[in-house]
Amino acid sequence: MLGDPNDGITATAILIVGAPRSGTTWLAKIFDSHPDVLYRHEPDEAVPPSGSIQADIARWVRQRDPRTAGKRPFFTKSWQSAPARFLRTSLAYADSATARIGLPTWPIPDLGATARARVVIKSVRLNTGIGDFVRGFPRGRALLILRHPCGQVASVMRGTRDGRFDLAEAGTDMPFDEASAVAFAARHGLDEPAFQRQPDAAKYAWSWRAFNEIAVDAINGRINSHIVIYENLCANPTIEARALLTFAGLPWHKQTETFLTRSTTHAGPAGYYAVVRDSIAAAERWRTAMTPADQAAVRDVVRISPLAKYWPDLSA
Repeated sequence: MLGDPNDGITATAILIVGAPRSGTTWLAKIFDSHPDVLYRHEPDEAVPPSGSIQADIARWVRQRDPRTAGKRPFFTKSWQSAPARFLRTSLAYADSATARIGLPTWPIPDLGATARARVVIKSVRLNTGIGDFVRGFPRGRALLILRHPCGQVASVMRGTRDGRFDLAEAGTDMPFDEASAVAFAARHGLDEPAFQRQPDAAKYAWSWRAFNEIAVDAINGRINSHIVIYENLCANPTIEARALLTFAGLPWHKQTETFLTRSTTHAGPAGYYAVVRDSIAAAERWRTAMTPADQAAVRDVVRISPLAKYWPDLSA
């Protein structure tokens, strides 16, 4: 049965979770660059969680809508022939062109022996679901990526200013689950009226805490989970990526090394959602792009978080 955590490619699934703008797509594409991987990009956006992680993973593996199965760049796969890869890539590009002119799209087939693959699923929503996954799939691996709160908040605020996000809830002015952030803040002594009086940067910081602290608690003590610090990955991409692939049970491969070089040394401007950029500059950009007042607002919220230990400057 495909949904059985002891059967099929779901048994050894790799789940990558992080708050939006934390580096989840880049980390996922590092894994996707491995030839043995079958990648699904945020399938829970197309098929929301049902409450059963076993059933959800099975559905997400089967999900082949263009957004889930067609996230670029594409890589050579050990489970797929060269002609099949060419056909699949052509279908994905044609699908993208069709969508741009408003015509119906179609599912993108895998066209390969996917039973031989390691499936990787990426999500920016499953902060509680990651705990269900590590308990329900003991042979699976879960990676939670954390980004410095000023970096993550600065990036999300930039996206909001640029109109890149839809509101998460009707009646709010924030592109995140404001109700969850408000409830989390209330549990830590800040009631809703006080929350609403906070500057926007502080509200975003509460959302950062709500997502990440809940996720860290959900995987605490589980040997099949691992926390990735975005800034460490940016500073030492090869060392960190090797360790992460080893944790997931994947051997190092030249194709991943090539992608890492290309995705960390890009000169010039990079798109908002690009995975090819100057990684160190990307990690540090908030220091000059974010106002001192916004930085202070984030620090005031996060310095008492148990996660502040990952960034010594938060307590400075």
